[in-house]
Amino acid sequence: MIAALTVVLAVSMIGIAAVLLSVVYGRTLSRRRSDERRYSILESVQDGIFIVDDRWRFSHVNEKAEDLLHQTAADLVGRRVDKILDPLASDLLPEMRRARNTGMPIERTQFFPGANMWVELRIQPAAHEVLVYLRDVSDRKRAEIALRDSERRLRLLLEQVPALVWTVDLDMCFTSFVGTAPSAKGFTQKELGEAQVEQIHRVFGGDSQRFESLHSGRWMQHHVEPLRGPNGQIIGAIGVALDITEMKETADHLARLARLDALTQLPNRFALEEQMVELVARADTDDTRLGVLFVDLDRFKTINDTLGHRAGDELLRQFAVRLRRAVDANASVFRSGGDEFIVTLMLGPTMSVPMITTDIQLALAEPFFIAERQLFVSASIGASTFPDDGATAEELLSRADSAMYRAKYSGRTRMGFFDVGNDELAPYRLRLEQDLHYAIPRGEFSLLYQPIVDTITAEMVGAEALLRWQHTKHGQIMPEEFIAIAEETGLIVPISRWVLREACFEAARIRSAGYPHFRVAVNLSARDFGEVDLADTIREILSETGLPAQGLELEITENMKIDDVALMTMRTLSGMGVRIVVDDFGVAYSALGYLKRLPISAVKIDRTFIRDAGDDVQDRAIIRAIVALARSLELEIIAEGVETPEQLAFIRELTCERVQGYHFSRPIRAEEIPGVQLGLRAG
Repeated sequence: MIAALTVVLAVSMIGIAAVLLSVVYGRTLSRRRSDERRYSILESVQDGIFIVDDRWRFSHVNEKAEDLLHQTAADLVGRRVDKILDPLASDLLPEMRRARNTGMPIERTQFFPGANMWVELRIQPAAHEVLVYLRDVSDRKRAEIALRDSERRLRLLLEQVPALVWTVDLDMCFTSFVGTAPSAKGFTQKELGEAQVEQIHRVFGGDSQRFESLHSGRWMQHHVEPLRGPNGQIIGAIGVALDITEMKETADHLARLARLDALTQLPNRFALEEQMVELVARADTDDTRLGVLFVDLDRFKTINDTLGHRAGDELLRQFAVRLRRAVDANASVFRSGGDEFIVTLMLGPTMSVPMITTDIQLALAEPFFIAERQLFVSASIGASTFPDDGATAEELLSRADSAMYRAKYSGRTRMGFFDVGNDELAPYRLRLEQDLHYAIPRGEFSLLYQPIVDTITAEMVGAEALLRWQHTKHGQIMPEEFIAIAEETGLIVPISRWVLREACFEAARIRSAGYPHFRVAVNLSARDFGEVDLADTIREILSETGLPAQGLELEITENMKIDDVALMTMRTLSGMGVRIVVDDFGVAYSALGYLKRLPISAVKIDRTFIRDAGDDVQDRAIIRAIVALARSLELEIIAEGVETPEQLAFIRELTCERVQGYHFSRPIRAEEIPGVQLGLRAG
C-alpha cells in the first residue's frame, strides 16, 4: 500500500514538475520571441542603438551602432561600457547613470573630439536597462558651421565696404536689408518703390537688372536678380548696391580735367576738337565765316633747354595769360600741346584774322620776366577760315597748322594764311618727310634712356627708351618735330620696330650684366597697334634679343583711339607677359575707358601734375584722386617729371612705386646705365 502510494506521489510530482517546466519554458520562449522581435526592430532602424543592462554591460548592439563604435556586437555584448575605449560608449556612462537615477531621458547634439564626429544622441532609461540612440550628424553640422562662417564673413565684408544687400517680396516689401553704405541710412521701401519700381518689376519677370539711383545726394549702383523659391518659382528680388558716389565724383572731376590744360588752365586739345565741331556747324547754319589761328612760340625749345623746364613752363603760363587778354572776348583760346596754341573766332565786319593777329603780336612785344631774366619772345601764326579753306574741323585745324609751319619756315615772327596751291609743298615738313625714309638706313636714329627708379630703394629698376634723330644737315631733331609726320605717312611703323629691337637688345644686355629685373619702356602709337602682326613681331624680337616678355613695357598715350585690332593685340601681348602702361595719365578724355577695357598694368602720372606738386594744392588733389583711382583697380603707379626733392617727397607720401625725372638723371646712353646707380639721389 505504502509502495503504491509512493509511486502515485512520485508520478504526481513529475507531472507537476512537467507542468511547471512547461509554464516556465513557455514564458521564456515568449520572452525570447519578444526580445527577438524587439531586436529585429532595432536592427531595421537607421540610427545606431545599443542597450546596457543594470550592471552597465552591453546587452544588444545593432548594426549601425557597430559602425559608429567600430566594434562588432559579438565583441561588445557582455562587456562593461566603461571598459570600451570608444568615446561614444565610455564618455556617455555618466549620462546613462544620471538618466537611470532621474528616470528622465537625455537628448542633445554633441561633438566627440576623439571620434571627430558630431552625434545627435538620446539616452532613454527603462526598468532594468538603458537604451542609447546615436545618429551621426557630422555632415549636417559642418554644413551649418560653414553656413554660419559664410554669413559671418559676409557680414564682416558688408561692414567694411560701402555696400548693402536687400531683398523684397512680390509686394515690394523689404524682407531683409543689411549693409553700411552711406546711402542706406533712411533708405525706405517707399523710396525704393518710387525710384526703382520699373526695374524691379522687370526682375519679377525673370530679367536681371543693373542700374544707378541717386538717394540723399549719394549715388548707388544696383545689381538685382530674381529671388527664387525651392521649386524655382520667383518669390521676390535680391539686390546688391554699391555706393559709387566717390567714384562718380572722381570721374566727373577727371572729365573736367580732361578738357583743361593743367599748366595754363586753358581748354585743351580735346575741348578744342569738341568745340570746333559745334563752331563749324553753327557757322554753316548761320552762313558766317569762322577763323582758326595756329599760334606757335618761336625758339621755345632753346629757352626750355637753356633755362630748364620750370622756366619753359612759366613762359607758357605767362604767354597763355597774354594771349587770352589779346583776343576778342568772343574768341576762344586753347592749348593744343607743347608750345602750340589755337584761337577760334567768328569773323565779321569788326573782327578779321589780320586784326587779331596784330593784337597777338603786340601782346608779345613786351618782354617776359622768367627766372630773373628778361626774355623777348615771338610767335609764328597760321590761319585758315571756314568755308574757304575747309568744310570740317579736322580740315581747318590741319590747314592752319600747315600755314603756321610755312610761316615759321619763312623766317618766324610771321603770320601765314593757308594756301591750297602751296600746302603740299610746305618745304620744311616735306623735307622732313623725305629724309625720314632714309634715317634708319643712314644710321641717324639713336636711343637715350631715362632711368626709372624705385621710390623706396632709390635703385634703378628700368628705363624709358627715348628716340633721337641726328640729321646729317639739320643736326638733332626732337621727336615732337617728326613723330607726327611719321604717323601721318606710316613711317612710324618701321621706326617703332627699330626702336623696339634696339631697346630690347640693350635691355637684355643690361639684365645679363647683373640687373636681372631691369625693364625697358617703349612708346608705341595707335598706328603701331593697328598693325595685325605687331604681337608676332614683338614675340620674334624678344626671341632674337633674349629679353623675357616681363622685361618689356609698352607705353600708350591716354588719348589713343583703340579699335578692335589694337585691343586684341594688347590682350595678346599682355597674355605673353608684356606690360601695358598708360602714359601721361590724367590729361586726356579716355582715362576711365582705358582702365575698364584694356589689360593695363600701370599708369604714369603726367608730368604737368607733378611739376607744381610741391606747393600747388590743386595739383596735389588731382594726383591724390588719380592715385586713389589706380589703387582701387590695383594698378602700379609711375610718376614722371620728378625734378625736385619736394616733388619726390610728395610722391613717396602717396606710395607710388616708381618715378623718373631729372632729379635722378637726365636721359643717358645705354652703355652708361650699369654705372648710373652711383649717381642716383634719393632726395
